[in-house]
Amino acid sequence: MKASSKDARSLKPAERSRLARGVNKETEGRGEDQSGFYLVHDGLSAFVARAVMIEEATVSLDLKYYIYSDDASGRILTGMLLQAADRGVRVRLLVDDLGTRVTNPWVLAIDRHPNMEIRVFNPVEGRSGIRRGIEQVLDFGRINHRMHNKLLVCDGNVLITGGRNVADGYFSKAETEFLDVDMIAVGAVVPDASSIFDDYWNSEVAVPVTKLALVDDDTCTLDELRERVAVYLQGERESEFSRALEKSDLAEKLIAGDVPFQWGKGVLFADPPRKAIDRDSVPVSDYPGYKLEKTLKQCKQRLRITNAYLIPGVPGLDLFSTLQQNDVQVDILTNALATNDVAAVHGAYSRYRKPLLQAGVHLWELRPVAQQKQRLHWFKGKSRASLHAKTFVLDEDRGFVGSINLDSRSIIQNTEVGVLIENAEINRQLNRLFDEWTAPDTAWQLALDGDRIRWHWESEDGQKRVTECEPETRWWQRVLAKILSWLPIEEQI
Repeated sequence: MKASSKDARSLKPAERSRLARGVNKETEGRGEDQSGFYLVHDGLSAFVARAVMIEEATVSLDLKYYIYSDDASGRILTGMLLQAADRGVRVRLLVDDLGTRVTNPWVLAIDRHPNMEIRVFNPVEGRSGIRRGIEQVLDFGRINHRMHNKLLVCDGNVLITGGRNVADGYFSKAETEFLDVDMIAVGAVVPDASSIFDDYWNSEVAVPVTKLALVDDDTCTLDELRERVAVYLQGERESEFSRALEKSDLAEKLIAGDVPFQWGKGVLFADPPRKAIDRDSVPVSDYPGYKLEKTLKQCKQRLRITNAYLIPGVPGLDLFSTLQQNDVQVDILTNALATNDVAAVHGAYSRYRKPLLQAGVHLWELRPVAQQKQRLHWFKGKSRASLHAKTFVLDEDRGFVGSINLDSRSIIQNTEVGVLIENAEINRQLNRLFDEWTAPDTAWQLALDGDRIRWHWESEDGQKRVTECEPETRWWQRVLAKILSWLPIEEQI
């Protein structure tokens, strides 16, 4: 039988496992307020990091994700989670109901495992069809608040957080590849992450999957599921994911205490889960977006932002303008119309491009060809790039990695998580990544020519190019984005 609800708290961290001994080597002699950070930005490494955590776990695995897809990467990781539960690891998985449609009857078989439990954040009772749509309309005030967090905590010793969901596109295997950033951390921030997870897991907003209206498939027993998982994992042994995991030395480095963690103070920003059902009861000062804004205002030299969905609004525009007036250079990379997966977001963002440029902000938009060389090293065929990262380079000594987009939905409606890091080397790594992603062959740089915006880039033959039209888009995309820019829906996107 599963543990009772009164036991639904993080377990004591592992002490004798291979991973625990490696982490102890890393943390030995460090101050109690110190954390170690290791940045991961390419998709396959991000998949490997999660797989390694699951493989090495001996006590507990706590995961919460906005999107957890039933695709190759999702099935592999789910299979590994089942294997971890079979060897005695307690597994808790919390997913958002809007981002992750829990309809597969196999979910119930997984949840029957004595060491596994799945909960759904802020769910609609109806699982599919007309009933679900009607409930979403009638209860929009509640349904509009989503859990956008991404967090994995292994054995109470290591965490992974950042912008990535669990789906092939975030791990480099899809027609659209999402460029993103994760942070692996050990030390002082890990107990904080466990506490945050417990707050969500035990919240009234987190509903056990057994209470949802799933169709129970009695023919899919736990033993049958184990057999199917074993067959599936065997069939995936030659996949890019499995080969990357096999070639990776991350596990060995973690066990040996040889991961080049960068040490410093770290602070986790996280929305209280109650924000999703009673926002008025949560002080604005508790919002991660509010805390992040206060931190950005402290910049003295530079602020470099990589953000997938940029709708700064008047407050954001005022913030960046004030920083520019105080001799703080603000550089921003976001999606172009050609790489944005939400047309309404681009329409709202487009209204702010000219004011940002007039304020002195340097602005880039990602090109669809970004990251192709790295992708072709592992995967056949080309993909369309889309920016999904949410990172901040603050002056020369701090960095922020998380799930927070610079739009009203992230700041006001959703629950988010991120980590502020005081470390000069992490700052430099994020800065180098910003330079890489804003290179002329990877991003378009925007500039004003009189009263018109021009897009500057470099072609494959090294020639400098300029256009006054949204690059690599069709006329109907531009018209749609323009129409959407007129709609008063900024707070909902």
